Amino acid sequence: MIFRRPRFKILALLSLLVLISATAGFFVGIILSSVINKKKEDPAFWKQAAMKHLEKLHPTAEQRKVFESHTDAAVKELSTLRKEAIKDVWQIVDRTVVSIDKDLTPEQREIFTKIKPKAPPEAK
Repeated sequence: MIFRRPRFKILALLSLLVLISATAGFFVGIILSSVINKKKEDPAFWKQAAMKHLEKLHPTAEQRKVFESHTDAAVKELSTLRKEAIKDVWQIVDRTVVSIDKDLTPEQREIFTKIKPKAPPEAK
């Protein structure tokens, strides 16, 4: 009976449309966020972003070459630091995993082998 009123049908359908749109937007936002974060981890993106920022200075062709060489050196140094930091972090994690493993019972050790953190390829 209540669905026979046109106003109620319209409100119900509009509410459903808003709910579906919000849900879709939420999941699209999560996906886009992860894609953007992955892109930001790429050193080529760092260089591109730095050069784009330096373009605001309206550099000459000679200055662009100099800026590019400085940027290349900085990106290379940052990449090296990032790799070293990842290795250092995973050394700490590995030491912690070993020390925790010593204090576990055999049953706990079985479960722990399944849940302990695994190092990413960059850490090796």
